[in-house]
Amino acid sequence: MKITYDGTNFSGWQKQENATTIQGTLENALKILLKEDISCVASGRTDAKVSAYLQPVHFDTTKMIDKTKLKNSLNGILPQDIKVLDIVETNLHARFSAKKKTYLYKMYISNVDLPLLKDALKISPTIDIKLMKKFIKKLKGTHDFSGFKASGSEVETNVRTIYKAKLVKKGMYLLFYITGNGFLYKMVRNIVGTMLNVGEKRIDFNFLKQHLFDDYKSTFTAKPDFLYLLNVEYQ
Repeated sequence: MKITYDGTNFSGWQKQENATTIQGTLENALKILLKEDISCVASGRTDAKVSAYLQPVHFDTTKMIDKTKLKNSLNGILPQDIKVLDIVETNLHARFSAKKKTYLYKMYISNVDLPLLKDALKISPTIDIKLMKKFIKKLKGTHDFSGFKASGSEVETNVRTIYKAKLVKKGMYLLFYITGNGFLYKMVRNIVGTMLNVGEKRIDFNFLKQHLFDDYKSTFTAKPDFLYLLNVEYQ
């Protein structure tokens, strides 16, 4: 399945007791329609309040299904902030078959809060965008991103490859795109937090560019509200 969701009112993707999650909500809807217990696997676990323009999810079922009918039925019973875009039959694993993931972090430049831009983080017009772009260039390539991983997550390796990272000015919006083969826990939000502090000159960029992947440990985690899973690519 390809699904989209506004994560504002959810405690992230992963199912939890006593919390409303994307996975739990989706599995409950599938159980109602297919009359069997269903386990959903996403391409990755988004944090609380993080949204997705496109999140691939797979599940196994013993039932013969009409995919169009199932999509329409799901969209009929799911809450308004989760929608199914497509359902196909595949042997791909939503997580392990994924080759590239792209995230988007939305910001806007203004001295005052703008009520019609609630989907983005307000940043000051005095921020140094050129310096932020210099920082972004340092991210590209294969590196150990331990300094950008939040505690509480154990993985086999902290090495990740960043294929693309860019800042795009579009009207009042400042959009940060990053594409990699995978991301550590809160890695993107920590990268954004560091980028913003570089732009505000709270971090010495000359130190940072020399020690980014050895002595640096991010203590700046950007808000999850303005982070979006944009796309996932498969082989």
